Amino acid sequence: MRLANLIGGVFVLILGLAVVFFSLQLTYYSEFGPGPGFLPLWVGIIISACAIYVVIDLLRKQGGKEEFFKPRTRLGLQIFITIIITFLLLPLLGFAIGLAFFIGVTMRMMGKHRWAPCALTAIITAIGIHFIFISWLTIPLPRGLIGW
Repeated sequence: MRLANLIGGVFVLILGLAVVFFSLQLTYYSEFGPGPGFLPLWVGIIISACAIYVVIDLLRKQGGKEEFFKPRTRLGLQIFITIIITFLLLPLLGFAIGLAFFIGVTMRMMGKHRWAPCALTAIITAIGIHFIFISWLTIPLPRGLIGW
């Protein structure tokens, strides 16, 4: 498990440094206050600092023989695959239904809920996203073939 945590820590450190790098290309401060680069810069710095702490902590510890994957790693991989499938289906389903699909499936995977509450939550999510973003705030979200 130590090796997996080390690989994950280095990956998150690279991600944090990429966020810092790209946020520096945005305006940090504008005439009205913090600019579009303010929040991503600080988020990237915090992500990088946490990753450095994890990597240093792992390198300090004496590691014995451990398993590469913990028992819940399979669940994490399933959630990751669900995220990829959701993003691939977004042009077909649209944002509201795509996110509702993701919510319903991950709720079933993580909580071991029955399908009925998962489906109900997914339907409420789709209607809520559609109402709040499209109808109320008039923010255009990607619509799929269904039009939602």
